[in-house]
Amino acid sequence: MALELDSLLAEFGESDWSVRLVRAVCGTVPFAPHFEPWFSMVDGLKALDPTAKRKVLDRAVEISRSAEVQRALWMVNSLDTADTGISAFSGLKAAYQMYQAKTGTERLDALETDTQQAVDAVLKGLAMAFVVHWLYPGSISEKIASFRNNTNGQAWIFYYASVEVGLPFTDNALQGGAALMGSLWEKYGPAETAKLAAVTGEDDAQAAVGTMQQLVGPVGQMASMAAQNIGPIAASVTGFLGQAVAVGDKVAGAAATGADLLHVYRFLGARLVAEACLRRALDEAKDDVEKAVENPALAEIKYTRSAQDLPPAPARKRGCFLGLWVVLLSLALPVGAAWWTIA
Repeated sequence: MALELDSLLAEFGESDWSVRLVRAVCGTVPFAPHFEPWFSMVDGLKALDPTAKRKVLDRAVEISRSAEVQRALWMVNSLDTADTGISAFSGLKAAYQMYQAKTGTERLDALETDTQQAVDAVLKGLAMAFVVHWLYPGSISEKIASFRNNTNGQAWIFYYASVEVGLPFTDNALQGGAALMGSLWEKYGPAETAKLAAVTGEDDAQAAVGTMQQLVGPVGQMASMAAQNIGPIAASVTGFLGQAVAVGDKVAGAAATGADLLHVYRFLGARLVAEACLRRALDEAKDDVEKAVENPALAEIKYTRSAQDLPPAPARKRGCFLGLWVVLLSLALPVGAAWWTIA
């Protein structure tokens, strides 16, 4: 059964903790990617091209159901799921230790590396490379170029480089992010590749390795930049955790034990895949327009309004309360009008 992007995207909203965390991290420094909230394919398409038509949306949905994209979505869906064998659980551990720290010494200790954080950083990097490999066509360099041109790809790289690498390995990242990534890969790469292969198969794991080796440079560069701005990034994460503690949310307990139960990668991954499919559909539509210019007989007939217009975004599951008020209001208006007439 195909994984539907709109269903994955609809699991999130402005108030979700995963979304808040990504927004907090991406809003810290000038070079961070702009995070524009949208939670459906329609809204994502409007963000990319407000003039796009229904056929672009339909084509993007068709692309999302292809075998290759479904393979990428499978990984996105697996990363934050504990029973898949490839989930990782260290994300906010260092940040939470910094949040709890009372002295400068404790804050320094919070930035020291440990094995679990290093292992998880490598595993999450491999998962990212796996998604890139299956999501984009072309050579490895072309895949990575498309990934880095994707706004949500930029957000994924920035979040990963900042939270998973720059924050817990700050001193090393300051000395050289690419060298740090190379060191992590050399030490933990083979074991984590074997773990991935046990779930995905040897061929898929090796394809992810090839892509990851080309991602080391961009990720390392971003990790160095993040380490140079660790103060604002750490403040954004610890401030987020402070809000979670204040409202008694389970996020605080999760971070305290080192388990990142937030669906950050599920969220970023779903948006990454959605944007990739939408961009491909837009590119195909652009090609069709160029062909129509060359051959006017192929040009689309223009209407003031037609079935080609984009539909509204799918209703989210949490919108029932508003719908109830609309129904009550619609019932109340005729009654009010009748009362006014009688009066």
